[in-house]
Amino acid sequence: CNDGNACTTNDACSGGACVGGAAPDCNDGNGCTDDSCDPTSGCVQVNNVAACNDGNACTTNDTCSNGACVGGPPPVCDDGNGCTTDTCDPAGGCVFTNNSDPCDDHNACTTNDACSGGSCVGGAPPNCDDGNGCTDDSCDPSQGCVHANNSQPCDDGNACTTNDTCAGGACGGSPISCDDGNVCTDD
Repeated sequence: CNDGNACTTNDACSGGACVGGAAPDCNDGNGCTDDSCDPTSGCVQVNNVAACNDGNACTTNDTCSNGACVGGPPPVCDDGNGCTTDTCDPAGGCVFTNNSDPCDDHNACTTNDACSGGSCVGGAPPNCDDGNGCTDDSCDPSQGCVHANNSQPCDDGNACTTNDTCAGGACGGSPISCDDGNVCTDD
């Protein structure tokens, strides 16, 4: 028999009347619909805006729209490390791949710094030789090449000076005495 209710199945006569059976399975397996039953028309699926998962790790805050799961904005895959290339894999999410890009290790005593193994590695030291024997050449990691004046013995290339010594970053000496004690010579 048919009890006239679309929300019953396997209706059967009992005690002289038609009795409705079990409720139909109205679950359509779609999390983006709210499933119910209307006694007049039967199963009803109404679209919702519930949170969902579209199966793509490169979307966030996925929500239902028009009965389907729609991916939201992409995740922020920036790890703040310039020595990794940041991408997203739909199956696994954020991927941080080591690169060999130029970088700055913040050490003024290295040159041509480059990424290696996910971190910045300093290159060769700079040439701090200023070609001046009256300075001690060194390197300070915060400011770079340093040329400190010294007081080393030196040769200023002038035969008319003696005891040449560095002072103030330059080589100089005292004048030699050329007086031969003879008034008949111009010394």
